[in-house]
Amino acid sequence: MSAGNPIKNALKRGTKFCAATVGNFVSARAGCARILTYHSIGYRNHEMNVTPENFRAQMDWLAKNRPVITLAEAAEGTEGVAVTFDDGYRDNWINAAPILQRLSIPATIFIVAGGMGKMLPHDDDPLTGALMTWDEIMRVQESGIEIGAHSLTHARLSELGEDAQRREIGKCARVIRKKLGQAPRAFAYPYGSILDYNELSKLLLDEFGFSIAVTNRYGVNYPGCDPLELRRICIDSTDTFDSFQDKVTGRLDPLKIFDTTPAAYARRCLNRLLRTQ
Repeated sequence: MSAGNPIKNALKRGTKFCAATVGNFVSARAGCARILTYHSIGYRNHEMNVTPENFRAQMDWLAKNRPVITLAEAAEGTEGVAVTFDDGYRDNWINAAPILQRLSIPATIFIVAGGMGKMLPHDDDPLTGALMTWDEIMRVQESGIEIGAHSLTHARLSELGEDAQRREIGKCARVIRKKLGQAPRAFAYPYGSILDYNELSKLLLDEFGFSIAVTNRYGVNYPGCDPLELRRICIDSTDTFDSFQDKVTGRLDPLKIFDTTPAAYARRCLNRLLRTQ
């Protein structure tokens, strides 16, 4: 299954093929942490969806072939692979959590605090696009999965002034603390490209007690890296089992070359042209 826009999916597959070709001649980076990004684990008609069957195969392989670490360990640059989820889709609890528990894989789910039990604007099917309710999030936390913050409304922080950013970050932290009994320590920047957060965002995260923040900028993390600007590796519907392995083992590390400001603008323009997120 490969949901989403077929033109964009074809471009992504072509880019991965080119990066893998380069990766054949470049040694994979050792002694680093890789943080995987997932969104929905179900049958949502979106490029950022991964089916439960594919996720199960990926996690089975990961547990057998790589040291699996917590997000906190990844923030320290510990060698291994950490697993994270953005948005807080209900299928994370229904489909992903049992697989993670069976394999004893630690994970962090970043939730949109103001949207729990609802849908994000780009989703329209409540059967596949609903976010978890607070009761479900409590059960996820009780199962051992860390709950992180993903802002109050999933706004692009860089497009907001200080008061609005303060609300997105600070109120999100307060809501989570009130609902779950403890303040989140980790934050995921909505959208997460180099264009979607700024130095003010990082200052406010520090002010509100966050010690870890993750982007969606492609790459790995070494000891001494900035814990408020961690890089991640997105897994989506266009990833085959081979490309998943290539991302985890480092064969697709050349994709980092696309993490530049001009490339981010190009992706944003493409998304607007194709009317995708």
